[in-house]
Order: sequence, then structure tokens, then C-alpha cells
Amino acid sequence: MKPQAGGCCAPGEDSMHFLERAQHWWQRQSGLRQLDAVGRDALRGLARDVGVNEADLYNLVSRNASDAGLLPRLLASTELDADRLSRQQPVVMRDMAIVCAGCTMTQRCRRELDRGQAFANYRQYCGNAHTIGALRGERPRWEAHRTI
Repeated sequence: MKPQAGGCCAPGEDSMHFLERAQHWWQRQSGLRQLDAVGRDALRGLARDVGVNEADLYNLVSRNASDAGLLPRLLASTELDADRLSRQQPVVMRDMAIVCAGCTMTQRCRRELDRGQAFANYRQYCGNAHTIGALRGERPRWEAHRTI
């Protein structure tokens, strides 16, 4: 991105990307401020109501909105239905969402999904890989090589 006289950025995708990132940052900060404003007891109650601890609640709220869509996309790429899992196994979906909220590999996940390569590669980077494999009925690799 080349600076221009009188402005910080050249017009185009780079400046739009910057604006989107700034907007996401602002939304995360706003959500965190709202959590801080409810008070300790209400926060504890809210976390209990949604079935997570307070730290996980902060992680979920501070998450980029576009990152929240990665789990359903990844599940779809592995031929799993996120809506159906949410209805039939809500605790598993909640736990997978918590793992995603703390994930440092969201850029790779998004890139793999966008390129149509997530199914082939998710086991290399995804913190939910074992759970997804179990949901798909796959045997763990160590078990597949075990002889009786």
C-alpha cells in the first residue's frame, strides 16, 4: 500500500481491508465494554446460562464476526451439518466454538476454506480435528495402526 499526499492509503482493496479490520476491532471492543459494564455477578450468571466459564465468554465475545462463520464452513467441508449438530449435540458444538474462539489459525482456516482445501488439510492445524473426526466416525490414527 503506497501512501499518497494528503492521505494514508491508496484507494482500493487495501484501504477497504483496513476499514473492515478497523470496524471489526471496534465491534470487538464494544462487546467487551458491554461485558465489563454488566457487573461481576451478572457476568457470572450470563456465563453460567450459556454454559461457559467467564474467560471463554470473553473469548467468544472478542472474536471477529467473520471468524465465527469458520466453524460451520469447516464442518460443511467435512460433510457435517452444523445446524443439525447444534440441535442434536449442543454441548459438542459449544465446546468446538470455544476451541475456535481461542484459535490462532483463523487466517489459515479461512484461506484453506476459500481455496477448497480445508477437508484435505484441517487435521494439520485445527484444534477441533479430533472431534470432527469422531463426529465423522473416523478411527483415530493411533488406533488404525494398532494390531490386536
